[in-house]
Amino acid sequence: MKAKPITANLKLLRIGGDAKTTKGQKTQGVLTGILYLAPATQASKVNVCSHASAGCRLACLYTAGHGKFSNVQNARINKTLNYLKDRQAFVETLKKDVEKVVKVAEKHGMKPAVRFNGTSDLPWEKVFPMGDFPQVTFYDYTKNPVRMANFTQGKLPTNYHLTFSRSEENEKLALDVLAQGGNVAAVFATKKGQDLPVRWRGFKIIDGDLDDVRFTDPTGVIVGLRAKGDALKDETGFVIQTVVCPKATQGCRPHDYSWAR
Repeated sequence: MKAKPITANLKLLRIGGDAKTTKGQKTQGVLTGILYLAPATQASKVNVCSHASAGCRLACLYTAGHGKFSNVQNARINKTLNYLKDRQAFVETLKKDVEKVVKVAEKHGMKPAVRFNGTSDLPWEKVFPMGDFPQVTFYDYTKNPVRMANFTQGKLPTNYHLTFSRSEENEKLALDVLAQGGNVAAVFATKKGQDLPVRWRGFKIIDGDLDDVRFTDPTGVIVGLRAKGDALKDETGFVIQTVVCPKATQGCRPHDYSWAR
């Protein structure tokens, strides 16, 4: 009999509310609290995903799972508006939620982690005092090259990990990040249940669908994700169309070659 995932709805964070962060409980003993806001300009004229591309907006998992329900979307919009209206009060509530994540993790013998940008790309290192919670690993994905450069250069809090997200507009930046030893998440047109390519642009690919615990990944790798939801219909180049060689030929090794159309 499978063990039930640990779940909890806090004021702002959610534990075990999605399949991917829940996987980390089983695979790595990590309990993640995640914050879901309304992405981009869904809640107001203020864009909480400043570097989102057209393909990113199309593929956004904002409406995936529970997010397809209007009450969930409205709750995320309200959270976003509250953040924009009174950031200090929002952060104070977040602090209490993070403390609860720590307590729940300790109760179950797990390591606490928090991901603030579940469906946003905000500079939380400027907003939240991560240093006050040294026992927590904070982590996020970002398309902001300045934030990612600060991470690879060791300028962010030591307990905050970032993974750069490739889009159809920032591939050169993504390759620069990889060259600097950072990691890059990229979406591939690989079907569920099928293996991801081994390499892309010469860099090793690891399976990012196994769990969401990005801060334990090796460095300088592609975090491969399979296209889901609306991303399956992508025509922008956000999703990398994979070509796998059926047999070794000159300049092409089996299962080791892919590119974007």
